[in-house]
Amino acid sequence: MTKEYLGFHYYYQYKAQRQAARSVEQVFSSLEKNLSRARRFSQQPLFYQELGRLCLEMAMAENEFGSAARRDEFLLRAEESLKQQIEANPVDSRAFYNLGKVYLLFNFPLLTYADKGRPCLRRALELKPADEFLNLNIIYIDLAQWELLNSEDREFLARQLSFIEARTPDFRDRLRRRWRENFPSTDLLEERLAFLSSFNSSLRSPTK
Repeated sequence: MTKEYLGFHYYYQYKAQRQAARSVEQVFSSLEKNLSRARRFSQQPLFYQELGRLCLEMAMAENEFGSAARRDEFLLRAEESLKQQIEANPVDSRAFYNLGKVYLLFNFPLLTYADKGRPCLRRALELKPADEFLNLNIIYIDLAQWELLNSEDREFLARQLSFIEARTPDFRDRLRRRWRENFPSTDLLEERLAFLSSFNSSLRSPTK
C-alpha cells in the first residue's frame, strides 16, 4: 500500500508540474524523473501510458523543430513504455493508437515502419469502434496514406467509415476540416471518400 501511495504521489507531482508548465520541452527532464519514480514504486499501466505519451510528444517536437536522431531516440523510449502498458492492459485503445503513431513517425517522412503502425491503429478502433477521437484521427491518417493501404485495409476503412457516419452525422464535415489543416484542397479526400462509399455499396449489394 505504501509503495502504491508513493507511486501516485510522484504521478500527481508530474501532473501538477505538467499543467503549470508553459512548455513540456522545457521541463521534460523533471517530468520524466517524476514518472520514473512513480513507476519505481508501482506498476500501474497509467504510469507507462503517461511516459509513452510524454516521449511521443517530445519526438513530435523534435520532428518539427529538432533533429531526426533525437526524434528517434524519444520514439524508442515511447515504444518501450507503450509496449509495457499494452502488456499490462491489452485492451487499452489509446496505447495502441499512440504506439501506431510511434511507428509512423520513425524515419519520417519515409514511413519505413508504417506496416507496423497500421495494425496498431486498426486494433485501437477494434477495441473502441465508436470513439470519435480515434475515428477522426485514424481515418484521416489512412486517407492521407491511401497509396500504402492494401485491399484489406481499405475494406476495414470503408466499413469503419460507414459505421461512424451512421452514429455521427457530422463526421464527414469534421473529417474535411481535419484534412484542410494539412492540405490546401479536399479534392483527393473527396475522391477517396467516393471510392469508399462505392466500395460499401458493392459490399451491401446481393450477389447474383
